[in-house]
Formats: sequence, structure tokens, C-alpha cells
Amino acid sequence: MFADFNWWIVLSLFAFGLLSGAIAPTFGIGGGLLNVPILLLVYKNIFDLDANAATATSLGVIIFTSLSGSQSYIREKRIDFRVAATFMIYAIPGAISGALFSKWLKERKYEIDILQIIFACTMILIAIYKITNVFIQRRKQIKGLLDEENECMSLECDEEQVNKSWWRQTILYRDFEDKRGIAFKYRIKLVPGIFIAFIGGFIGSMLGLGGGVVYVPILTMVLGLPVAIATATSTFTILFVSPFAVGIRHMYVRWDIVLVMAAGTIISSNIVPRFLNKIKSAWISTGFWILAISAAIRLLISVLTIVTI
Repeated sequence: MFADFNWWIVLSLFAFGLLSGAIAPTFGIGGGLLNVPILLLVYKNIFDLDANAATATSLGVIIFTSLSGSQSYIREKRIDFRVAATFMIYAIPGAISGALFSKWLKERKYEIDILQIIFACTMILIAIYKITNVFIQRRKQIKGLLDEENECMSLECDEEQVNKSWWRQTILYRDFEDKRGIAFKYRIKLVPGIFIAFIGGFIGSMLGLGGGVVYVPILTMVLGLPVAIATATSTFTILFVSPFAVGIRHMYVRWDIVLVMAAGTIISSNIVPRFLNKIKSAWISTGFWILAISAAIRLLISVLTIVTI
């Protein structure tokens, strides 16, 4: 452990950890969209990493990132624990399935790194979707179409739900304030979003992403959570889902890399959530996903170059 390290490797891994820890809680993702390309593009030859080791190592880092981010969000009182618990029921089996599938791919010993191709293609599709959604929402704001709905946000308005036990309710009504006094009042449609959580767990575990790239769109667009609550709830969900994937893929994790990057992520992911209420994230998000596309294309080119040699 640490045999391949020198001062610049330690400093660069720590710096990338700081960057990952800042980005992850901001967008409610685990950080794998940044961790995996960095490990494969910068450190692949130094540590003799393949995509399987990179994605497994990323999951190890994500545990620390989500732990620190969750602690900060708990202090900010922005986590919807009821939704997070419901989400985990479906996401954890997905994470276990994804880890087993990636392990199966590794054992097949294909000539090309199939996991790297899957990761790059998935990242490109998600990034295109995210960027497109930013511009769609922006156009709606300009046209004044986002505040058209005046739905009742109280359980008493829904006769079908009011007499049901809490575990049988498919629509939840939430009304609370965070630490800074910002009010959140919203209605959550649990079905079919919770079933898609399985897919998020599968993709996140297989590709070392954590799952947030799937969780946040589900929480906001399908279930109906405000973005501020969705990112916090996604971070908390990732904290409990990722260890299952790491447990199955632990033999591929470079724990020396994890410890150095985690030192950075713990610092930044604990600080950033305190200031998110002051940041307009739409354009920051767009820039991040553009970088994600660039990294994914670079990964694809590196794989295709190996195939054509």
C-alpha cells in the first residue's frame, strides 16, 4: 500500500478528492462521473488500473463523500428521510445486482474493456439529458410556465390517501423548514419512481457512479421533490447503498487511493452544502456535464485506439 506514491501523486489525488467532494453534494451524485475518468485518464498507467478497478475504487471514495455530505445535509435539515428509506428498499438490490454483473464481466476476461465502454456511453447519454433539461427549464422560466400549477399540498385534499396507513400510501405530502428557515411544501408520487431506483442502484454500482445521476432525476421529475431536497436525499441514499457494492467488489478496490482522495472529499463535501442555498446551480451544472461528456469521449477514444492497433 502506498508503494507507488510520491509527493505529486499524493497532492494530485488529494486535490481531485477536494474537487469531487465539492461537486458530489452539489448535484446529489456520488462523484463517480469525475472519479472514474480521472483514475483512468491520469492514473491508469501509474497504478496499472483497468475500468473494473477504477469503478470499484470510485465506489470506495463515494462512501466517504456521501458520509461527509450527509452529515452536512443533516445539519441543514434538508434530507427527506421517509423518501430516502423507501428508495433504499429498491436501490440496494439494484446495487448488489450491478456489482455482481461487473464482477461477472471481469471474470469473462474480454480483450477490450467492456465496462469502460459502457461507462463512457452511459455518461454521454446522462450528460446530454442533463444539459438538455437545463435549457428546457430555462425556457419555461422565461415563458413563465413553471408556476402554473396550484395543486393542494395537504393530505386532507386527497380522500383516497387520508385513511390509509403510512406504509400503504403512494402519495406523500411534505411540509417542513430547513435550518435556515426556507420552507418546502411538496407532494411526492412514489409510484413508479421507487421502482426505477433499482435501475439507479444497478447502474451506480456497476459503473462506480454511486447512483445519484439516476436518483436525482427520479426524485425531482418523477417523484416531485424540490431540487434542494432531492440532492440532499440522494446523497443520503448513496451513503447506504454504496457499501453493498463495495462489499462485493472489495478485492478490486485500491484502498490506498481511496484514503488519499477521501481526505479531500471529506473536507469539501462537508463545507459545500452550507453554501448551496446561495448558488444558482444551473450554469455550474451545465459546465460540469460538458466536462463529463469530454471525459467520456476521451475514454471511448482510448478504448477504440487499443482495439484498432
